[in-house]
Amino acid sequence: MMPKRKTLLYRTLPFLIIGLLAFVLYLVFFVDINKMIATIEQTSLPIYLISVVATVLEVGLFSSAWHYFLKPLSATLPFKKAFMYVWASSFIDLLIPAESVSGEISRVYFITHDGVDTGKAVASVVTQRILGTFLIIGTLISGALYLLIFQIPFPSLIQSLIYFVIAAATIFLCLISVVWFKENWTQNLIDKIIVFVERVTRGRWNLNAWRDKARKDTRTFYESIRSFGANPKKLILPILFSILSWFFSILVYYLVFAAIGYVLNWAILIVVYSLVVALKSIPVGIPWEFGVTEIAMTTLFGAFLGPEWLPIGAAATILIRIVTDLFRFVVGFGAIQWIGIKMVVESENIGEHQKEM
Repeated sequence: MMPKRKTLLYRTLPFLIIGLLAFVLYLVFFVDINKMIATIEQTSLPIYLISVVATVLEVGLFSSAWHYFLKPLSATLPFKKAFMYVWASSFIDLLIPAESVSGEISRVYFITHDGVDTGKAVASVVTQRILGTFLIIGTLISGALYLLIFQIPFPSLIQSLIYFVIAAATIFLCLISVVWFKENWTQNLIDKIIVFVERVTRGRWNLNAWRDKARKDTRTFYESIRSFGANPKKLILPILFSILSWFFSILVYYLVFAAIGYVLNWAILIVVYSLVVALKSIPVGIPWEFGVTEIAMTTLFGAFLGPEWLPIGAAATILIRIVTDLFRFVVGFGAIQWIGIKMVVESENIGEHQKEM
């Protein structure tokens, strides 16, 4: 186990150092560091702690949404487990530099270990990801319209990023729609992938079992999707919880700025948050997207509010990242340990039961 941990450390540490160096250089050349430090020092601890509570509520609401997405699929997952699995998936998202998929894959793995069918597990996380994409598009459009209507300064950089994110999200939804409605296409694609793997491995692997399982899981996935359409009322609660989770995630930004003594327009926070989430979903190969996200957030705040706001934006960015990433990383690590212990205990119980049989 130790060699694997050392290998993971050796692989991630250089990228973390590169990200840290990039952010430090950005601060040195573009930000008044003394003003940034002074801003951080004036942070109101009680308000800042409320932002931590808001993060916990955000995760709880997101877990509730996932919990209720599974219910129409006749997949039982207690809320406690959903809550722990979401924290653990956050840890994996931050540790593995592929945030666009690693969290969903880990959640699918966790609940399939609990006996949930793979097709149902995939259907639940894919549906939740699609809803999240709709929320990004909706909040970006509504935030941009608000800024235009009330004539709030709207930098060209922000406009370009909004257009890019909306276009990319729309393309993603179109591709998902093809998969969503074309079961035969998906089955054929899976068969072609397996045939390709067989050719590459020159028949050394017998993939018939994999082919049968993939076909079964795909059928279950599409049956699950159809069950959502057959019971639209059961989607009300998960959609509501998802919207509330989205609100609390933006509230974290608002509270952090309030903690350092500034109140920002909600439209600005909504647009910046949505852009940051969209940018973070692009895997750049750096754990935590460290350095890249900080530079992007600080630049976005500076673009909206003016260069004089860069030290304040940098201070807020650092404090936000502590709440949204470092705090999640620590709690997620604890959740991973809890899950590992539970799996060991369950395996031992199964082994003892088989011996008794």
